[in-house]
Amino acid sequence: MTFNQLQYALALWKYGNYNRAADSLAISQPALSLQIQKLEEAVNLKLFNRSTSPIEVTEDGHLFLVKAQEVISGMRQLKNFAVEITANFNGTLRVGIIPTLAPFLVPLFGKSMSEAYPDLQLIIKEEITENVINNVRNGELDLGIVSTPLTVYGIKSIPIFYEKFYIYTSKVSKETSLKLEDIDFNDLWVLEEGNCFRDQVNDFCDIKSIRKGRNFIYESNSIDSLIRIVDTHGGMTMLPELTTLSLNEYQEENLKEISGKPKAREIGIIVTPNQENNRHVALLKSYILDNIPRHMQQKQDYDIVDPNITMK
Repeated sequence: MTFNQLQYALALWKYGNYNRAADSLAISQPALSLQIQKLEEAVNLKLFNRSTSPIEVTEDGHLFLVKAQEVISGMRQLKNFAVEITANFNGTLRVGIIPTLAPFLVPLFGKSMSEAYPDLQLIIKEEITENVINNVRNGELDLGIVSTPLTVYGIKSIPIFYEKFYIYTSKVSKETSLKLEDIDFNDLWVLEEGNCFRDQVNDFCDIKSIRKGRNFIYESNSIDSLIRIVDTHGGMTMLPELTTLSLNEYQEENLKEISGKPKAREIGIIVTPNQENNRHVALLKSYILDNIPRHMQQKQDYDIVDPNITMK
């Protein structure tokens, strides 16, 4: 068993096709097939079911390849560690951030961090939570910033700050807060399915039948778009706290607290366990905390909404 064979198997798992996996590895398809066969013989396991299209991983193969991801990721981290102890924050830091957070968080720290460390290339990728988790596990990302807590094999989460949920409504009212039970959920605009922020809203709002009877349906991954929809078409939506910092003075009048115990989401950094004490991770965390309102750094008496992430 070799490291190359593990990388080849992980590529085949990712693409589910010998030709595409071979192209990504810059080797021939027969060479890839031969190395996969040798790996299966070396570990005495059938890793792939070749009769399906795309090629599927067997149950035992899945367990083996998850562990293989850790090994390959550990090798990359060892190389990065060697760079860290001989240099002053250079190289590349690849960060995945969920779409409901990136447009509002990155501007707070991105420019100042890049200017302070010109030899460190900061690459930010907007991806949904599931993709961030998978890419942190397989080493394509160094860390992720997502809604936590979550329990996922091979992932360690580090809480950073807390965002309250607010109601953003087009209805003119002197009330500063609204009860959830008084909301007409048919007037509520939400993100498209597959977004953990939508799942969190669904935890405390009955949105299962939201689209019944509507002749205008808008699916989006962007909270900014939802704000504009409320401004132009009416209705309401839910906003996390960082989003509210970019509202203008007229839009701020449309912002309402949720009555009762404040509901909030926890935002954390996710890494593989052996990345937890990485200097680059600590540096990024410090820049985020330096630019986040101080009250958001405390958990306070919030009802933390579960992001509902379930992955193997």
